[in-house]
Amino acid sequence: MTSHKDAITNLLSSYNGVTTLFLEDIVRDVDIGVHNFEIGNPQKIRFDIYVMMSEVQKPANDKLNEVLNYEYLITSLENVLSLGRFSLLETLANRLLEEVSAPTCVKAASVVITKLEILDGDGKLGCSMTKIK
Repeated sequence: MTSHKDAITNLLSSYNGVTTLFLEDIVRDVDIGVHNFEIGNPQKIRFDIYVMMSEVQKPANDKLNEVLNYEYLITSLENVLSLGRFSLLETLANRLLEEVSAPTCVKAASVVITKLEILDGDGKLGCSMTKIK
C-alpha cells in the first residue's frame, strides 16, 4: 500500500527535500455508507490529510503569503463534505484527494479516512489513498 511515507520517499529521490503539511485526527459526523442502517445515520469519521511539496520551504520574510497556507486543508475538507452524501469511503477519499492536490505546488498527497464506530471492539476500518503528480 502506498502511504504518505512512500510519497515522501519518492519525492526525496527527485528533490533535495520535502515539506509536508498535514491535518490529523479531524473527526466529523458524516452520512456515508451503502447499508440501509447507515443511510440517514451520520457516523463519526476521522480524517488524516497530508500534502507534500518539493523542496524545504524557506520563507524569506516569515510571511504567510510565502507558503501554502495549511488552513486550506480544513477548507478543502469542508468543501468536499458539503457536496452531499457519499455511499463509499473510496469516493469520498478520491474527491478529497483531488481537492487537496489542486494547488500547483503540491507534488503528492495522502488521505486516510477511518470509520470510528463501525466495528465493535478492536480494529479500524477505513480507506487510504495517495496520489503523486
